Amino acid sequence: MATASELDNKDGSSLGGAAKLAMAVAFLVGLASWYYAVEIRPPPPTPCGSEGGPPVTAPRIRLRDGRFLAYSETGVPRERAAYKIVHCHGFGSSRLDNPRASPVSEKP
Repeated sequence: MATASELDNKDGSSLGGAAKLAMAVAFLVGLASWYYAVEIRPPPPTPCGSEGGPPVTAPRIRLRDGRFLAYSETGVPRERAAYKIVHCHGFGSSRLDNPRASPVSEKP
């Protein structure tokens, strides 16, 4: 005796319409990811100061783990400074972000 699935399958194929659609979508996603991996992926980054990379535009120090830390000195000259203030910025700001509202004017 025939089962219900055999009766519904009139054309003799073993896959339903939803399974064929899912396979087609999976194939297209795989094809798109292959195209991205081969054609669209940007070249690897080149660090500042390396061969073919951008120039070093700020003084920097090398950390123990091999990374570099760039810095900028602002304000009065080092010899006249009474305090040393280190301003660390987060990801959404610039290394040149300055906590002062306006430049300090030097009085003679």
